[in-house]
Amino acid sequence: MEPYRYITGTVLPVPDREALVRVPTMHLPWCFGCGPENGEGLGLRPHFVDDRVEAEIQFAPRFQGGPGLVHGGAISAFFDDLMGFVMMAHQRPAVTARLETNYLRPIPLGITLHGQAWLSDQDGRKMWAEAVGEDDHGKRYIEAKALFLPVMAEHFADTMKYMDPGQAAKLSRYERDEYYP
Repeated sequence: MEPYRYITGTVLPVPDREALVRVPTMHLPWCFGCGPENGEGLGLRPHFVDDRVEAEIQFAPRFQGGPGLVHGGAISAFFDDLMGFVMMAHQRPAVTARLETNYLRPIPLGITLHGQAWLSDQDGRKMWAEAVGEDDHGKRYIEAKALFLPVMAEHFADTMKYMDPGQAAKLSRYERDEYYP
C-alpha cells in the first residue's frame, strides 16, 4: 500500500457497530450522490466495513470531462457523499463545511474506483473525514478530506418551501428522528 500524501490515515472507531445495520444507505431518495430515485445521479451504494464506509463506482459516460476522463466535479461529488455516510455511521447527521479533493492522477472512464472513507478527527462539533479512491490493483487516484458540522432537521426548515410537495412529504422520516438510529 502506498503511503498517504495528503491525509493522515487516522481512523476513529464507530461508537456502535451493531447500529450500522439500521443506518440508511441513502441520504434522500432523490440525492444526487446516492438517491435511488435520481436516474441522473451517481448511484453510490455505501456499505459499512469495520470503522469505514466503502463504495465502488464506474462513472457513466455522462460524467466525462476531458477526453475519456471522469470530470473532477463528479469525483468530488462521489467523495463528498461517501464521507457524508461516515457521519451517518457515527450517528451524527452533518453537512459539509469544507471539501478538499487531491487528484493524484486522472481517472479514465471504464475503470471501477473503490472508495473508502472514515472519521479521522473530532473536536467539539467539528468532524473530519478522510477518503481514498483506488482501482482494482490498488493504484491510488484520489485522496480527499472534509470538515463536517452536525446539524438537526431544523437546519433545512427554510429550504423546505422551495421543495416539490411530494419530496417534502417524504422528509417526515427526518422530523420523526427515524432516519438515524
